[in-house]
This record gives sequence, C-alpha cells and structure tokens, in this order.
Amino acid sequence: MIGEGESQCVIISGESGAGKTVSAKYVMNYVIKVSGGELNVQRVKDIILQSNPLLEAFGNAKTLRNDNSSRFGKYVEILFKAGGTPEGGRITNFLLEKVKGLSPK
Repeated sequence: MIGEGESQCVIISGESGAGKTVSAKYVMNYVIKVSGGELNVQRVKDIILQSNPLLEAFGNAKTLRNDNSSRFGKYVEILFKAGGTPEGGRITNFLLEKVKGLSPK
C-alpha cells in the first residue's frame, strides 16, 4: 500500500457462522497495529476499533447457529495518510435484516 501507493481491499465471505465477523476484527486489529503513528493517531485507531461493538449492539441477534450473529453487512474503509498512518474511517451498513414483529395472542 505504501510502496506502490495503491488502495488495498480485503473481502471476507462465507456461510453463516463461519467466523466472518471475527476474521474482520483480526484484520482490522492487524492493520491498526502495524500502521504506526504517534499518540494523536491513537485516537483515530481507537475510534475505528471501538466501532465494532457499537454496530454489533444494534445489528446482531441470537440465531440457531450463532449466539451473536450479524444481521447486516458492512463496508469498512480505513483512510490513511501518505506515510501510512490512519487519519480516519468510514463504515457503510447494508443488507440490514428486517425482523417481522409478532404480537402476542
């Protein structure tokens, strides 16, 4: 990314319960750890990493296969400065599963 100046992309796909969310967390943690930077950059890193629990709180549900199943897709962008330190991020949610409401009989 730094050497060639090219954007990079990681696509994580798989069946329900395959560990896509956990894999995405590992990738984000790795990228954030190796990106370096000073203390002022640490705030950006913390915000990026802390976005996951917030999204999971509103977008996950218990299913037969997974107690913490993501019910949405997300596109995560981490924006970097020319030197390779993160300067921000963007998360776009899509495919949010709509739940049918049931009324008691």
